[in-house]
Amino acid sequence: MAEAAARYLYHGTYKEYIDAKEAAAEDLDASTLPSNREVAEKLLEYALSLEGEGYWERLRELRLKALRLMEALERFRPRLVGSVWRGVVKPGSDIDVEVDFEDPEPVAEALRRGGFQVKGVEPIDVPEPLRMGSLWRIRTEVDGAEAEVILKEHQAYLNPPACDIYGDPRKGLSITELRRIIKENPAKLNIPGVE
Repeated sequence: MAEAAARYLYHGTYKEYIDAKEAAAEDLDASTLPSNREVAEKLLEYALSLEGEGYWERLRELRLKALRLMEALERFRPRLVGSVWRGVVKPGSDIDVEVDFEDPEPVAEALRRGGFQVKGVEPIDVPEPLRMGSLWRIRTEVDGAEAEVILKEHQAYLNPPACDIYGDPRKGLSITELRRIIKENPAKLNIPGVE
């Protein structure tokens, strides 16, 4: 079932893990859902089986694009989170960056000065705890890759929530950490228990 859910995610049939897992369970007439981690492991296996070494090159390119975006936002303490941070990407994976700032206009202006088009600025309008301290979403693009910049409340930025896939704090990568990974091991997986 985890493999079926992973295929749905990889091919873009579903974007969210829960939707892919429920569809796989319905297809297989199963009542127990796999964990998000099991699906993520199968997603990585499936992507590697289809893409081979091209997978690692795509991950490296996404990380380079993320670094370019983060450099434009350096004064806002950006950190890379999501699939590009973890290293478990699929076609169409976007770049997710969080910043320690609450006013969207200076962040949007920094993006424009960095040469990025601001495609949208939207308040994150869901109640806590679902919001996890996120206030605004700024959508942009980096050399053809979709990207989101999430503005976080200061305390939420300092105390990231647990990852719903791996269970560890969703601390992401700073600019310095991302530069080091790109230089030393651009294929590094940032997954608990995986070296």
